Amino acid sequence: MSEKISIVVLEDEKNYRDTIKLLLNFSNIFCCLQTYETIKKFYRGFDDIDPDIFWIDLNLPDGSGIDVIRHIKKYRPDALCMVCSFFDSEEMVFKALQNGADGYLLKGESNKKILEALQDLYNGGAPMSSTIAKKVIMSFQSYNAIQENFSLTIREKEILEHLSNGEQYKEIGGKLNVSIETIKKHIKNIYNKLHVNNRTEAVNKYYGLK
Repeated sequence: MSEKISIVVLEDEKNYRDTIKLLLNFSNIFCCLQTYETIKKFYRGFDDIDPDIFWIDLNLPDGSGIDVIRHIKKYRPDALCMVCSFFDSEEMVFKALQNGADGYLLKGESNKKILEALQDLYNGGAPMSSTIAKKVIMSFQSYNAIQENFSLTIREKEILEHLSNGEQYKEIGGKLNVSIETIKKHIKNIYNKLHVNNRTEAVNKYYGLK
């Protein structure tokens, strides 16, 4: 490798930020281009930096790292974002991944694990701490099991997808070329099969969001 893999670090905790900077700069394959402790400073310097990887903490003093990831992906869709955080709740993990995080490490990983994960990310992988990877796998397994057990018909699944997009009965009926009454009957069947009482509950339960 002729040039080192460049990384910009957004981390508010000074000791950890300095530790990561030293780890990167003393490695053979990485270099730390810049560090930031707040989102405000990061945005101020954003146009002047173009690293291979952005290292993002989620819990920052002036906002959420998830918003930063969203910003990066909006203006640089091909940029790589590695989350490193204490947060391991499913909600935070999936919010980060849904908004463009390419990897997710928990703070406390060994230096060796961090360097291996960054190289894996650069080479096209999606590295995660084992705890995070397990949550992702379990979520997909739960999602598949939920969908298999409800026995919705093809038409009911189609209508539920329209409901998840926020479409109204009349709009759905028009797209499927059926009457509003027919749509209502299908939705009643969906609610009965899912054991729910409204659109939001139906969508959340079927797609495994809760």
